[in-house]
Amino acid sequence: VSSKGTSCDNAMTVAQAKSDSPQVGVWVSGYIVGGDLTSASASFNPPFKSQTNILLGPKSSTSDREVCVAVQLPAGAVRDALNLVSNPDLRGRKVCLRGDVVDSYFGLVGLKSVDDYVL
Repeated sequence: VSSKGTSCDNAMTVAQAKSDSPQVGVWVSGYIVGGDLTSASASFNPPFKSQTNILLGPKSSTSDREVCVAVQLPAGAVRDALNLVSNPDLRGRKVCLRGDVVDSYFGLVGLKSVDDYVL
């Protein structure tokens, strides 16, 4: 069992989250690279339209959705702080998120029930 993900300091990488799902209540670290997810596509360039999800990539320059983790932004403080519609300047920023890694969200390994973050 991996001890990764118990805190932001030892957060799982995007690649670890993808290879080690499902997980409950773990920290995952990556770069906000896009949003506007559908089951077949994602947007990597503004303007963004959806406040309910973002795409977490292994590098700030990532533009391939297949190497990313899809992140569901729950209503409230997390969504307000991290969505790319209200915060377009966050694209490319590193972020640490705590939530549940799930096998599929918009066809990708996903992070749901996010309840904490560190920018």
